[in-house]
Amino acid sequence: MYKISLLLLALAFTRTVLAQSSAGRISGSILDENKQPLPAATVLLLKAGDSTLVKSTLSNLGGNFTFEQLTAGRYILSVSMIGYAKQLTPPLIITAAGTPLAVPAISLAPVVNALKTVTVTAQKPLIEIQADKLIMNVQSSITATGNTVFELLQKAPGVSVDQSDNIMLNGRSGIMIYMDGKQTYLSPGDLINLLKNMRSDQISKLEIISNPSAKYDAAGRAILNIVTIKNKNFGTNGSISAGTGVMFGPTVAATETNGVLGYKSLGLSPRYNTALSLNNREGKVNVFGSLNYSNTQSSNNATSARTVTNTLYDEYTYRFNMIHNINYKAGADYFVNKNTTIGILISGNDGHFENPSPSMINDYVKTTGGVLQSSLRTTSEVEYAWANTTFNANFKHTFDTTGRELTVDVDHSIYNNRGQEHGLNTHFFDANGQENAAPLLITNDIPNIYNITAAKLDYALPMKNKSKLEIGAKSSWVNSDNDFRYYKNGAMDAGRTNHFIYTENINALYGTFSKEFSPRWSLQAGLRMEYTNADGNSVTLDQNTNHQYVNLFPSFFLKQVIDKNNEISYSYSRRIDRPAYSRLNPYINFADPYSYEIGNENLQPQFTNSFGVNYTFRHSIILSLGYSSTTNLMAQVFKNATDDPATYARVVASTVGTNVDPSKITYVTTENFATQDILNLGVTFPINFTNWWTANNNFAVQYVKYQGKVSNSSLDYSVVPYNFYSSQVFKLSNKVSLEASINYNSKNRYTQIRVKEQYQVNLGIRKSLWDSKANLSLTVNDIFATNAFYGVVNTTGIHNTSANRPSNRVASINFSYKFGNTNVKSARSHSTAAADERNRAN
Repeated sequence: MYKISLLLLALAFTRTVLAQSSAGRISGSILDENKQPLPAATVLLLKAGDSTLVKSTLSNLGGNFTFEQLTAGRYILSVSMIGYAKQLTPPLIITAAGTPLAVPAISLAPVVNALKTVTVTAQKPLIEIQADKLIMNVQSSITATGNTVFELLQKAPGVSVDQSDNIMLNGRSGIMIYMDGKQTYLSPGDLINLLKNMRSDQISKLEIISNPSAKYDAAGRAILNIVTIKNKNFGTNGSISAGTGVMFGPTVAATETNGVLGYKSLGLSPRYNTALSLNNREGKVNVFGSLNYSNTQSSNNATSARTVTNTLYDEYTYRFNMIHNINYKAGADYFVNKNTTIGILISGNDGHFENPSPSMINDYVKTTGGVLQSSLRTTSEVEYAWANTTFNANFKHTFDTTGRELTVDVDHSIYNNRGQEHGLNTHFFDANGQENAAPLLITNDIPNIYNITAAKLDYALPMKNKSKLEIGAKSSWVNSDNDFRYYKNGAMDAGRTNHFIYTENINALYGTFSKEFSPRWSLQAGLRMEYTNADGNSVTLDQNTNHQYVNLFPSFFLKQVIDKNNEISYSYSRRIDRPAYSRLNPYINFADPYSYEIGNENLQPQFTNSFGVNYTFRHSIILSLGYSSTTNLMAQVFKNATDDPATYARVVASTVGTNVDPSKITYVTTENFATQDILNLGVTFPINFTNWWTANNNFAVQYVKYQGKVSNSSLDYSVVPYNFYSSQVFKLSNKVSLEASINYNSKNRYTQIRVKEQYQVNLGIRKSLWDSKANLSLTVNDIFATNAFYGVVNTTGIHNTSANRPSNRVASINFSYKFGNTNVKSARSHSTAAADERNRAN
């Protein structure tokens, strides 16, 4: 933290020196209807001639604002705030002499019907609070530039990632990832792969929805909605961007000789990206498309020390990865008339992952006293390819000016993925380093094919007395074909091979009713019913499981406006988390000779009841209190192979003909084993230190309690973790801004795993060019290389200490340019039907 403080002080000093050379200055104050200072009002400085934006700021706690470093010219001010009518000033003139101009106090008058959400026409604040969500405006963040979307998510308030890349929100797992309001239908692994290959330049904002309404699919304890950039203009227009960067790999422990560690530098890994988007809107037709390419190289290091039945296994792993990926989107909207629109859309991503050089895993088998008994050296060469495509047809009709509206979406998604292990080759050595057994060669071929069809219909009916009824229906059909083919020394490995076919049909009906009883009280209540029919068939094991169930998911939202500065909202929702398709496959995945991952065909859904109370002050500061209770909790658990007789029999079969002792094997699986209760308290608040230094901050603390059993051992404990996020923005000049941010997660515990604190500091600078049509940015993420995972498992007869250090420290430079017409209203955007299912596909 000392380094961070020095960094911020240096930035502030640099900005102060540069500010001394400013040419002109405009200052003033904002007052409310009672002539009291009005903080957090949005003040835009516009050119008087064409109303183009020059600068923007927020009034401070005293209602004051200042614009500095202004060139000679004519300007106007636009002042707005939620609940007040916007005010425009007469033209203001800055002369060549740069004489400071003090504007008379500007008073804002309240409006009768205040807007419920923030609408900003220029640069949006980094963090926005709305009645049902927290919004992170990605385009307002300098340090977000040049990141992948996966890296971007880790900068969002309350978001963290565990050692398996599972995304968590305020300590809760089971978070559903949406793209433009729809689920992705991908399995956890494929979803993470997608996020690691999407560029942040494609993203407009992140929406964090803690308690979704009945209109959303019931899956997931919370929703992270990733909203991509939409082209907004008539005529022909678009954007182009390109960037390059480098990842700084750490120097890590890789080998051990006579108790002495050998180190290896993972070096530098380059990354490249480029993107093009085009839009043409003429008359009744809007045609649009985008293409994004990325080439990312990276490195990773993992270490572990696990004790199993008086035997110690010290393991050192390092690997190099290379990923090529293309994201594409193309579509058209036809505006039949002012009330009716039809559209088509095709989107997808194609990519390829490989190890440019073999990954290395070194295992040292010792007594608990540290005496070396034997060792293993495993090399691995993995290749993975994917071709995922979604087709969408949509229809929207507005019946009249009251807002009565019908929308229909139909999706069909095809996911064709193939993973291949070209050679997981293990050599066995005695304590003297002499090879003492025949090598073990494991190869595999794992094709995964998913076909997903979904259709949804939504109807909105405004009613009398400021009320509204929304009803809808959705059906989805999923067919998942996972064929795990393993080969041991060239022969089919019956112990690991498994062909699994999964089919699922979910039918849903929902209705929501909303009403504004008075300017101070409004209500929304909803109910969703879902019928699920799922069938899992292990062709190899000749096992079939079928699950059918009907569930109701109520939701409730109540808003109270105390006065113009104070609001309280109350919420409740019930949610479901269904198992990812891949985790229902009873496969055995080989990580190394003594570490497995095993699927679980008996997984059941988990259910969560969530309550929330939010207090908002002056539409900018929010205090939140939430409670959630989850039953039948699904989570990854660590077990000894000997814990379960049926599993042990399969493990023994997989080790036949090898030099591996099956009783020493540990594995990870997913089980329903506990209940989880979480109490969450959070605060989000902006600070305007000066007109050139602003900050957005978020702090949350949780109380988490688990109760359950793993392998007949009790798991009953509680933990109090916390996290905070802060972004500091410095306006160095009219066209240059600098941002420093930090995201900190305290030590925590996820079921069996105790984890140490993690944090990262990011720095970025951006310069606007060519009348703000272009931007050039330089960013450095995880400056101090502190975003690494360290965890300990010490339950159910397993003691495992592990660390995972990916190459998170990245420096990148990016350039973007917008061309064409940029001043007219936007084309429509919409969500498609196949959201939830894509989030679970493999």
